[in-house]
Amino acid sequence: MLHRVLPHKEIKTPNAYSDFGTLITQEYLDAMLVKLKSEGFQFVTISELSMNLNEKRLIALTFDDGYSDNYTHALPVLELHKATATFYPVVIPCMNNSVLPLDSYYQWVDESNLQLGEREDYIRGAKKREFYWLSPEEQMSFLDKHVNNLSNSQRRVRYMTATELRELAERGNEIGSHGLSHALFTSGYMNEEKKRFELIESKRQIENAIGLPVLSFCFPSGYYDHCDIQLVSESGYKSVVLIRKKNEAECNSIPAFERLFVKPNAIGELLKELSKK
Repeated sequence: MLHRVLPHKEIKTPNAYSDFGTLITQEYLDAMLVKLKSEGFQFVTISELSMNLNEKRLIALTFDDGYSDNYTHALPVLELHKATATFYPVVIPCMNNSVLPLDSYYQWVDESNLQLGEREDYIRGAKKREFYWLSPEEQMSFLDKHVNNLSNSQRRVRYMTATELRELAERGNEIGSHGLSHALFTSGYMNEEKKRFELIESKRQIENAIGLPVLSFCFPSGYYDHCDIQLVSESGYKSVVLIRKKNEAECNSIPAFERLFVKPNAIGELLKELSKK
C-alpha cells in the first residue's frame, strides 16, 4: 500500500505526508522494486492476483488516492522495472481539479508555527483523528475557520486527470476506485444508501474516463463494516482491498486482500513481513 512518490530533492520540510508515512521518495521506490525483483517477486495487478490466488511470489503494488505524482514520478520507476500496479483514485478531486480537505489540512499544519508536540498531535494524535472523522462538509467548515482559501497555484498537491488515468490503464496498469469523496465507510455520517452511491457512482465515472471496466474497490483508510464487502460485490466489483480483515467469513463474496503499509526507508521490514505471507 503506497500513496505519494516524489524525488528526494523535491520534498520540502516540514511535510505532514512524510511525517505520517504517506510520502516516500522516488529513489526509495526504485530501491524497493530492485530488491523485490532480486528476491524473485513478480508484479501483478489486483485483478491478476485475484485470478491467481494459489501462485507464490506475486506482489500487487497499490497506490491510494490518485495524486498526480503517481503519474509523474511513480510511473517512470514502474516502467523502468517493467512493473505494473493498481491505482485507486478518489473521483471528486481527480475530475474537478480540486483537493481533499485533508490536503488543505496538512498544508495548514505545515505552514503553521506549531511546537513539536502540538504538530505531532495534528498529524498522528487526537487533533488529527478529530478532523479525520468529521464528515466532508464538517471538514470544510473546519478549514473555513482555520485556513484561507488556497488558489490552484498555491496548492502543494494535484490529483491525476481523467487523461492521466486513462494513460495509466493503456500502459497496462489497473484503475480501481477509492470512492467519490474518501468518505469513511464506518463513520456516523454514512449509511447504506450513501455507501452504495459512493461505490456505484465512482465506478461509473472512472469507467467513463478510462473506457475500461473498474473491477476493484479500495476502502478509504481500510475501514469497513461487516456488510460492506457484500455491498462492494453487489455494486459490480470483483475484488476489494483493505488493511486488516475483521473476519474471514465476511470476505467470501469476492476476493478481499489485506495490504502492507510501505513505510519510508524500511525495505528490510517489508521483506520480513512478506516472508510471513
